[in-house]
Amino acid sequence: MIINKISEINNLGIFNNFHWKKNCENFKQYNFLYGWNYSGKTTLSRIFKCLEDKKIHPDFPSFQFKLETDTINITERNIGQDFKIRVFNEEFIEENFKWNKEQHEIKPVAMLGKESIELENEVNELNEEKSRIGKEKNESLDRKEKRKNELEKTLTSKASDIRSILGITNSKEFDKSVLEDKINKVGSDYKNYFFTDNQYNSLLKTIRITNNYEIVPEIKIQLKLNDYIDDTKNILNKQVTSQQIIKKLEDNPNLSEWIRKGIDLHENETICQFCGNKLPSDLFDRLNKHFSDDFDKLIKEIDDKKEEIIAHKDYIEKFEVPDKSRFFPDYKDNYEKKKILLKEELDNYSNLLKELLKRLLAKKEKPFELLNFKDIKNNQKIIEIIISDINKIITNNKEKVQNLESEKEHAREKIIQYQVADAIEKIKYFPIKRLINIYENHISELDNKLIEIKNKIKNINQKIKAEAIGAEHINRYLELFFNDDKLQLQLLDNGKYRIHRDGKVAKNLSTGEKNIIALVYFFAHLEEKDFNLREAIVFIDDPVSSLDSNHTFKVYGFLSERLKDCGQVLITTHNFDFFNLLKDLIKNDSDKIPNQKLKKDKENYYLVKKIINSNHTKYSIIEKLPNILLNFKSEYNYLFSILKNFNETNDKSNFEMLYLIPNISRRFLEAYLFMKYPDGGKYNEKCKMFFKDENISDKQSALKLLDEYSHEQSPEHAQKFPDVNEVENSIKFILETLKKKDLEHYNALCRSI
Repeated sequence: MIINKISEINNLGIFNNFHWKKNCENFKQYNFLYGWNYSGKTTLSRIFKCLEDKKIHPDFPSFQFKLETDTINITERNIGQDFKIRVFNEEFIEENFKWNKEQHEIKPVAMLGKESIELENEVNELNEEKSRIGKEKNESLDRKEKRKNELEKTLTSKASDIRSILGITNSKEFDKSVLEDKINKVGSDYKNYFFTDNQYNSLLKTIRITNNYEIVPEIKIQLKLNDYIDDTKNILNKQVTSQQIIKKLEDNPNLSEWIRKGIDLHENETICQFCGNKLPSDLFDRLNKHFSDDFDKLIKEIDDKKEEIIAHKDYIEKFEVPDKSRFFPDYKDNYEKKKILLKEELDNYSNLLKELLKRLLAKKEKPFELLNFKDIKNNQKIIEIIISDINKIITNNKEKVQNLESEKEHAREKIIQYQVADAIEKIKYFPIKRLINIYENHISELDNKLIEIKNKIKNINQKIKAEAIGAEHINRYLELFFNDDKLQLQLLDNGKYRIHRDGKVAKNLSTGEKNIIALVYFFAHLEEKDFNLREAIVFIDDPVSSLDSNHTFKVYGFLSERLKDCGQVLITTHNFDFFNLLKDLIKNDSDKIPNQKLKKDKENYYLVKKIINSNHTKYSIIEKLPNILLNFKSEYNYLFSILKNFNETNDKSNFEMLYLIPNISRRFLEAYLFMKYPDGGKYNEKCKMFFKDENISDKQSALKLLDEYSHEQSPEHAQKFPDVNEVENSIKFILETLKKKDLEHYNALCRSI
């Protein structure tokens, strides 16, 4: 497929309502587009990138276009077809290179390598050996697994038998793993663990003794009767003194308690809360003389002690001792007698506590009297003796339980050892394990051989691997550009590349290095094994951006060598020196080539130009390259032709030229002054030297115009067109000064156009 022309473009950046000019020739096999920065060259490349990606650019969702080819018309509606197109532009670089990530991995380039019969034969031989060893390994694995499964099955069955003998219901408590661990502990001296049938049956009888006996904790009880008797006796011996005892209250404890509570309820009151009558003025004084502080303290002490005794009584009445069923028969009867006796004494103990409570109540009713404490029968000591006797029984029972469990555990372990020894002998455990180990060692040796063979195959395949060849190819290109092998792409284990410098991950790459790496990587893609360059369309946008002249020549040589067989090529650039090199890129076909073509029949040159109309609307066009740019290898001549034509024409209504002339003038003047004063001086100093004898007003006006409208130093001027007369006078002044100062050079420029 050959693209003839870009018929239409809409809604793509600076290209809007674009139509291919009628006087603009169709694309040929090789097409070179020149344009200044921001004229729309990269935007054009995005059209072709959309064809490569088979989708509309996400930044321009309403983008529309039409490309006429020699077979079909391509629009945004059939963009998903498989067009053999490759595009080098900023997006290609962004997609493939993350310059800010040092460890970034680059997608591989798969290229056809040189055929190597010896390497392929070696790989085939290694694969045959790998297959043979793999077969031998599988056979050994089968034999090992068969023996291992038979052994595990036998061990599982034996473990089940042992669980049945021991009465174990949980299979995990004694499974084949536990059995195998026991076997390894018994070891080769297993015959020492055999004993007679009578001994074995005696051990079985021991472990099968069933009982519900258990270790019972000792009884612990807190007894406080002695303390409570002393406390009660002390309270009864206390007597409250009063300034004036009210007889009626002394004789009636209930009334006294009622009145005492009423005092608190009638604090700051003058009316009785019960009958509603006025309270006597001396009432509280009389009552306070009866109810003294000593009275309150004694009543509180009695109440506190009552609560303490009641709580202790509740604790005693709820106290329980273990059931006799938990004891061995030898201890049950004696324990039960002691238990009954303890219960009786605890009941007596509780009754004694009740008696103390009665006496405290009596004292509360007669706080102004001394009450004698009549002795009561204190059984606290008796209870302590009974509990001591019971704990002795518990201790004896505990020792018997522990001894029985120890005997049963000892018998159980002896039976396990006997059964383990029996298993070792009957299933020939150790000979089978040795055989399994022999198989495993042999399999391990075979695995090592397989690893060694796989590594050999991997290394050989690495040599003939398409991705590895791609890396080598790219590295040769990089060495060609940089004249050394410091910068290289290293092939990673995952097949991707990483950029290295002197064997280490490359850091701080310059802009030029980045551009060259990206360009070389792109050209390696054109040589991939699944890409037919003869049938492809290649679009290269500004390949020498940020490169010095030395690398610019190398890029030119690179293009001339690798694009000579391409189906169709489009190259854009803003670099006029590089553009001049491109003019020599294509040669006439050799006489030996069938259907040979002349250079002029294979190539076309175009100018991509940004237009600004009277409404300050910017848009770009594509037109045939002006003859001055095509015929002369200097932009300088072209700029002079524009200035001379502007100066001589009577039509000054071309807003595009009016907008661009200051910039063109500045570029022309800079180029001329560079040639005239090649001493490295600054532009402003050179202007002073060149215009030193001219009219100061004309000189200042012209230079001010160039500065402000060329470099946008004034925001106001950047928003409007320069004055027509101002521009006309300035250009006339510059050209006349040049003619006067350097007539011979001026005339040569005139002849060149």
